[in-house]
Amino acid sequence: MSRYKSTRIKNDIYSNNRVLRVTEYPKVVPKESDVVYYTRFDDSYMSLAHRYYKDQSLWWVIARANSPFKGKFKFEAGTKLIIPTDISDLMSEMYLLNSSREISDPK
Repeated sequence: MSRYKSTRIKNDIYSNNRVLRVTEYPKVVPKESDVVYYTRFDDSYMSLAHRYYKDQSLWWVIARANSPFKGKFKFEAGTKLIIPTDISDLMSEMYLLNSSREISDPK
């Protein structure tokens, strides 16, 4: 999956420049199927997304499940994380959030 798959490209109606819209990410709601994971040396959001989802671009799912996101992409060994395992409805919600928004006048 491309990192910008859900980000729409459009021409700005005022400047006619090509623009990328801000990608909206849905809230991750805890579920019984989530996995509690304790990090090891050199784990990162991307490496865990690759391990659990076979797609490192889904790192944001793990980051949102463990919010507030503190800006760190690598962890100290032993950091407790929640890894959502069933993300199908999350991906559907992300698609809906980003497919219906239009660029409008900022005024």
